[in-house]
Amino acid sequence: MAEKKHFAPSAVGGALQDSIQYRGRKASRAKSEHRRRRILEAALDIAAREGVRGIKHRPVARAAGVPLASTTYYFRDIEELIRDAFMLFAEKANEDLEDFYGHLNALIDVALAQGKLHSDAGRSDIAGNLADYIAGYFGEQLRNYQSTILTEQVFLAEAMREPSLEGLAREYRRAWLNGVEQMLVRLGTANPRRDAALLISVVSGMGYDGLLFRDKFSPQFFRETLERVLSLLLDVRSAVESDYRELESSGTLE
Repeated sequence: MAEKKHFAPSAVGGALQDSIQYRGRKASRAKSEHRRRRILEAALDIAAREGVRGIKHRPVARAAGVPLASTTYYFRDIEELIRDAFMLFAEKANEDLEDFYGHLNALIDVALAQGKLHSDAGRSDIAGNLADYIAGYFGEQLRNYQSTILTEQVFLAEAMREPSLEGLAREYRRAWLNGVEQMLVRLGTANPRRDAALLISVVSGMGYDGLLFRDKFSPQFFRETLERVLSLLLDVRSAVESDYRELESSGTLE
C-alpha cells in the first residue's frame, strides 16, 4: 500500500461551516450576543430532554434566565428559534469534527512515517491505535455528553420533516463521511467511500446501544468491534482468515 496524501483537518468541515447561516436578529453588542446565545443553548437543552415539541418561547426564556420578550425580540417565531438553535449545534459540532479528525490524522502521520502500512503487523497496530482513540472519544461522549448525542438525533429527525434544516443535516452527515473517507484514503483501503459508510454505520449503531443499554454497555466490546472492522478494512490477514474460518465452520462456504 502506497502512502497517501495528507488531508488537512480544515477540509473536513468546510462545507458544513458554509451551511451555517443564522436567521434571527443579529446582536450588535457583546452583552446582547451573550443573551442570544443563552437562548439558543437553552433551546438545545430542552430539545435533548423533550424533543423539538418542548421548544416554546416561555420554557426557553425560563431556562435561559431571560425575559420572555427577549425570545421574541431575537427570533421572529418559534420555527426561527428552533432553526437557529440547530445552527448553533452544527457550529459547535464542526469544531469537534476538526479536533477529532486532527487527532486521527496525527496518529496516521506517525504510522506512515514508521512504514506500518507495509506489513500485516503494522496495519494491525494501526487498527488497534485508531480503535483506541475512536472508542475513547465516543466512550467519553456517552459518559459525559449524552445530551449532545440526544440533541444530534433530535436535529437529524427534525430535518426529515423540516425543509429548512435538511441542507444543514446533509452537510453535517457529509462532513462525518468525508472525514472518515479521507482518513481511509490515506490508509489505502479498497473502497474508501463505502468503507467510510460502513465504519460510520458501525459506530452510530453502537452509539445507539450505548444510549439504550447504558449500564450494560461494554466500552471494551465497542473497542474490540471497532478494531475488528478496521482490521478487515486494512486487510489485516489474521482478521480476514478468522472470518474465513468462521464461514467455513458454519458451513456457509459449502
